[in-house]
Amino acid sequence: MGLDKEDIMALIAILQKGLEDNEPEKQVKPKRKRAIRTKQKTDNNKNKIVNKFLTMPERHMHKEDTLIDKKLNVRPPTERTRQFNSVSVRCRVCGKEEQVNSNYIESKERYKCNKCSTSAG
Repeated sequence: MGLDKEDIMALIAILQKGLEDNEPEKQVKPKRKRAIRTKQKTDNNKNKIVNKFLTMPERHMHKEDTLIDKKLNVRPPTERTRQFNSVSVRCRVCGKEEQVNSNYIESKERYKCNKCSTSAG
C-alpha cells in the first residue's frame, strides 16, 4: 500500500519541475515607503475665513423684535397663584433639615434629600 522508492523519486522530480517553472514568474514587490508629510508655509490671508454674516441683513433683524414683543405681550406675566403646604423634614441619611412640599413625601421618617438620594449607596 505504501509507495516504493521509485514512486517517491518520481514525485520529487515532478514537484521540483513545478518549482522551477514558477520561479521566473515570481516577482518580488518592493516595499512601499511611508510618505513623510512636511508642513507647507501658507499665506495667512488665504486661510483667513471671512465672516459673511456681518454683511447680511439678518444681522440686524433681532433688533426689530422688541416692537413685535410689545404687540404680542398684551398682559404682563402672572404671579404664582397656587399655594402649597410646606412640611419641615429631616433627611434620614445626612440629617439636613428642609422645607418640602407635602405632596412629595410619603412619611417624614423615610425622607431623603436630593443629594443623598442621587448618591451611590
